[in-house]
Amino acid sequence: MLKKLTGGRIYDPAHGVENEVRDIYILDGRIVKRPDGIRIDEEIDVRGKVVMAGAIDMHTHIGGGKVNIARTMLPEDHAADVIARTELMRSGCGHAAPSTLTAGYRYAEMGYTAGFEPAILPSNARQAHMEMHDTPIIDKGGYVMLGSDDFLLRMMAANKDQESINNYVAWTMTHSQAVGLKVVNPGGINAFKFNQRKLDLDEKNQFYGVTPREILLRLARAVNELGVPHPLHVHGCNLGVPGNMDTTLDTIQGIEGLPMHMTHIQFHSYGTEGDFKFSSGSAQIAEAINKHKNVTVDVGQILFGQTVTASGDSMRQFAAHPHSHPNKWVCMDIECEAGCGVVPFKYKDQSYVNALQWMIGLETFLMVDDPWQVFLTTDHPNGAPFTSYPHLIRLLMDKT
Repeated sequence: MLKKLTGGRIYDPAHGVENEVRDIYILDGRIVKRPDGIRIDEEIDVRGKVVMAGAIDMHTHIGGGKVNIARTMLPEDHAADVIARTELMRSGCGHAAPSTLTAGYRYAEMGYTAGFEPAILPSNARQAHMEMHDTPIIDKGGYVMLGSDDFLLRMMAANKDQESINNYVAWTMTHSQAVGLKVVNPGGINAFKFNQRKLDLDEKNQFYGVTPREILLRLARAVNELGVPHPLHVHGCNLGVPGNMDTTLDTIQGIEGLPMHMTHIQFHSYGTEGDFKFSSGSAQIAEAINKHKNVTVDVGQILFGQTVTASGDSMRQFAAHPHSHPNKWVCMDIECEAGCGVVPFKYKDQSYVNALQWMIGLETFLMVDDPWQVFLTTDHPNGAPFTSYPHLIRLLMDKT
């Protein structure tokens, strides 16, 4: 079947096309040059409209156990944002933790065509995929979590070779049907179960005797040697801790040139300067990213208002629970493979910390030189619901 999109304004930065009026031909779902001798089955007039690639949210919590816990915890979030059914759409609800149907519709409204759930537990993979399948319109995928599971840590404590680690990673990704590998607070979730309340990059897990740096290197090598297209997706140590920029810089150096994606980098870019011992480290982090072309990041921008934080980093979520708003929270283990923490939170523009977090994220966007190294996210819903993306883009494009 051949379709023709007539007269649209084309934006295609990958091919150097900017605001050119062209016709687009789509043959059996693929964009092609104008074919000869084939009848056009459908012509769509898009004159005066922008034609561009669909957006991709590479880090958004839209499926799996944490999301469902957040939905269960926040009936008020659903009651305050009810979406009625229409002739074309089914009903739904939710703002910070929207239902599957609402999430798909709202992504499509903004021009998004794909979203990736970044924290699928192997034991919960089937449910996560079923939930994402229920999310309409957009394409979905997920990253499976390793790095605090006992099986991997036992292998590392026994000094198993890299091939054994690779085989374990490959088996896990295959049977969880994941498109990438995620590590959250490497070794830290496991250390929390042994009553360690912090774990820095070179600090040993008191039970297994391995460090986060060693875990990161083993998993990054596995992903690289297996040829997984997306590099190791890293939620680093010390999220949200003043001074964690030093840990982040050490992590960038310590990966030894292997490809790595550092997620919600805003939460890992804090210094300790000033009267409040909390300051921006975005300039130093951006400088390191600019120097290390093997590293990509997404920002995890915060925006002011009510949301809910949902993370596999039970160590840091437990530390954050006194700040919950409203005052309820959950931390739990799932099959002892990893952790889970859900803490409702309200970012306030009159809060020094929240205002600085807001600024740090925007600074990071603007100071990374190569736009292919930095991706727009709010770590939905942790920094803000994904529906805030138009507002965020407006902030970044504002030259006033």
